[in-house]
Amino acid sequence: MNAAELSARMNDNVPAIVEHLLPRGKKASGEWKAGSASGEEGQSLSVRLTGAKRGVWKDFASGEGGDLLDLWAACRSMSIAEAMKEAKGFLGIKDTELVREQKAFKRPSKPQCQSPKSRVAEWLKSRGLTVETIAAFKIGEQLRDGKAYAVFPFLRDGELINAKYRNPDDKRDMRQEGGAEPCLFGWHLIDPKTRSIAICEGEIDAMTLHQMGIPALSVHSGAGNHQWIENDWDRLERFGEIFICLDSDEAGKKGSAEIIQRLGIERCKVVEFGAKDANEWLMAGAEKVDFEDRLSAAKHLDPDELRPMSDFVRDIIASFYPAADETRDPALMMGGRRHDWFEFRPGEYTVWTGYNGHGKSLMLNQVLLGLMQQGERVCVFSGELNPVQQGRRLMKQATGIDRATEQYMRTVGEWIRDKYWLFNIHGSAALDRLLEVFAYGMKRYGIRHFVIDSLMMTDVPEDGPGAFTKQKEAVQKIVGFARQHRAHIHLVAHPRKGRDESGAPGKMDVAGSGKITDGADNLFTVWSARKEQGAEKDGKPDAMLELQKQRNGNTNHRKLMFFFNEQAQQFCLTADARPVPIVEFETDVREETAHVRL
Repeated sequence: MNAAELSARMNDNVPAIVEHLLPRGKKASGEWKAGSASGEEGQSLSVRLTGAKRGVWKDFASGEGGDLLDLWAACRSMSIAEAMKEAKGFLGIKDTELVREQKAFKRPSKPQCQSPKSRVAEWLKSRGLTVETIAAFKIGEQLRDGKAYAVFPFLRDGELINAKYRNPDDKRDMRQEGGAEPCLFGWHLIDPKTRSIAICEGEIDAMTLHQMGIPALSVHSGAGNHQWIENDWDRLERFGEIFICLDSDEAGKKGSAEIIQRLGIERCKVVEFGAKDANEWLMAGAEKVDFEDRLSAAKHLDPDELRPMSDFVRDIIASFYPAADETRDPALMMGGRRHDWFEFRPGEYTVWTGYNGHGKSLMLNQVLLGLMQQGERVCVFSGELNPVQQGRRLMKQATGIDRATEQYMRTVGEWIRDKYWLFNIHGSAALDRLLEVFAYGMKRYGIRHFVIDSLMMTDVPEDGPGAFTKQKEAVQKIVGFARQHRAHIHLVAHPRKGRDESGAPGKMDVAGSGKITDGADNLFTVWSARKEQGAEKDGKPDAMLELQKQRNGNTNHRKLMFFFNEQAQQFCLTADARPVPIVEFETDVREETAHVRL
């Protein structure tokens, strides 16, 4: 929960919080009067208890003021981050967390450099930066191989987290410390009580805004790399207002939209300078008042629901004439092939159904591995399988081997580190909590694919009075989540019991409310021939994946036939195909299966 959200929650409990913080104060005409933030007797401090300005306070003796979060920090003489932690505890708010192994980063050694005196100093001053600004950011100058490099230290909590080296004469000659933690630049200059921050695309821009009196941070590696969000997430929570100041080019606009979606549209505003970026505007003659005016004019992004049709003309044309190098949505990947007739589009909801024991969850897991191959991140809730059971399937499918070596499995573990998360509840889960955690995972870690396996493992009733209504409401929540967060939800749904299982179920056979499939953008059915274990190969496929519905694609019905490799738990496209290793490994240390049966 960020500062803006917490402040709103605190405003619902103004009297209790004010009395807790200022027990020696007194109520008078809809206000709480106290001597000071330390709780002394008197009337100089006033807190509004009711009305549109409830929670707003002012100390007329010291000039301090703000909202209840500022008051908490002032009363306890602590930072906003510390105040947020205490306030959450007082209100009984528990932060959302996902189970994830923390990645280890390398802390760099102190760079060998000196204060800028020659080429670097000349370059920085030519960008309009003062000696005081250069010193405040502790910029260094390093001479290496006959060249001068500006050294930008990423300092946080008194520690060197990263360092960037840039040749002022060649922008392409730039590097960062290997294995260092991706984080924002400029943390050491941000006052712990600051509630507003600007985020820029480059270190020079952050230095420019700082010089203009605006607290600012910079991303570590361009507009398209957002690894810093998960690492600086907790530190960013305290800001109730975030000014997004990325470059005005296409990459900057796209990056701004992604950052705003993850950090929260309610607290982010887009700033437009009179140039490509803050430093260019400074070089063009902009002064402090100009920068302040642009921040005052910053706007929230319009709601996604309100768009002129003309915005979509380019995409409409591209649907007829797609460019060869245009970024595509992740496609269905099975058997080592990309099946371009189906793409997993953001903002959609896909139902996966099939008879019990026919392998729908197993096939979906293989589909998820294909998504991860294409750079997607996934989070899975399976109320029926614990993490070890899920992991055993994953290892077999990822390696294409029944029992890979420990070294190979560790390689898989490293490969999935930033790709695969679990909602770690074995048994039934509340749907609202599930979607809350999914939203957290999307915002903090950029997860785009979420699996609910299955609806019967949530608190949504399977049958009984009102069950269909509850199922309809659940689908509305799932669809709403997908649309709002531009994510893709995969729901495993069980079919009604038929007379036999000799054929695949259709979209009308899904058990429960018809809204489960009506609300779906896509519907896949999984069917298996259920051959006896160890039976002779007859050349006939073992399983089928059938697309029964695709609302927004060009293909509405398609079948894929598979041959199941039991040892690797993989579905292969041909009878003589060997399992495809999703995660590559050196062949000389890879454990091969002695007998492969297709």
